[in-house]
Amino acid sequence: MDLFDFDFSDQEAAAKLIFFDTETTGSSKDDQIIEIGAIVTDINGNLIEYFDELCATEDGKLIHPEAMATHGIRNEDLEGKEPFTKSRFFNQLDRLNSKNNYFIAHNLPFDLERLKFYGFSPKAKLIDTLQCAKHLFEPQEILGEWEYTLPNYKLQTFRYILFSKEQEEAEAKKFNIDIKAHSALSDVIILKMFFNELIKRVNAKTKKEALEVLVELSSKPILIKKFNFGKYKGKKIEDVLIEDRGYLEWLYNDMKKKKSNGESVDSNMFNTLKHYLEAKWLV
Repeated sequence: MDLFDFDFSDQEAAAKLIFFDTETTGSSKDDQIIEIGAIVTDINGNLIEYFDELCATEDGKLIHPEAMATHGIRNEDLEGKEPFTKSRFFNQLDRLNSKNNYFIAHNLPFDLERLKFYGFSPKAKLIDTLQCAKHLFEPQEILGEWEYTLPNYKLQTFRYILFSKEQEEAEAKKFNIDIKAHSALSDVIILKMFFNELIKRVNAKTKKEALEVLVELSSKPILIKKFNFGKYKGKKIEDVLIEDRGYLEWLYNDMKKKKSNGESVDSNMFNTLKHYLEAKWLV
């Protein structure tokens, strides 16, 4: 079944999908948006509008070096730009923020936290393609024409495993841009392509049903079984709890501290650690 081979009521057809990505000065709660990329389509996939804007910081806030190393935006690139609150995208947020619409991003909680800094409160339905991917793709799953083993759930990883250069160029041609890693609009184009893969994985009878499944998966916790980082990489968390409970307690408390400071953390790992540390049957 093709992604858009569905019949819709007038109300459903009026719904909009807002694919978006932000680049920021850093990852703390007071960091600011310096680039916004967004593509707005109707539920049939027809382009309505798109946004591609660099934004100056307010009060002269500088970009953190680690953030610069990720997205490649320098402080001088923002000279002469308007702040995010004067961007076209920000000024359209109220119009787009409807209960009939869908906000879609990879690691959506991070982007929402950045928007909340500017007083934004979402009313639209929310789809986090990162969380959905963790539900719909198995760790180490074999994917793509070249049969790569899935090493992580990063958007760029799915990009290189699932999509050919020709597919990317065909999609980017619609917007007359060149795709590159960590450009906000470039990432949104890849996001839109990856979203189509998630829709196929859901295998629902209707597009509306598929969207609602993705909304549900976006807020559904995942219990992680093994560490994929650190000194216990590859080991079962249940085994580490028995061998080195102190490490789990340290990691959990460190994540709690970061959350209280407004920093983003892996909610699945946080909930997993909480689950195991509070599980009386393991004590």
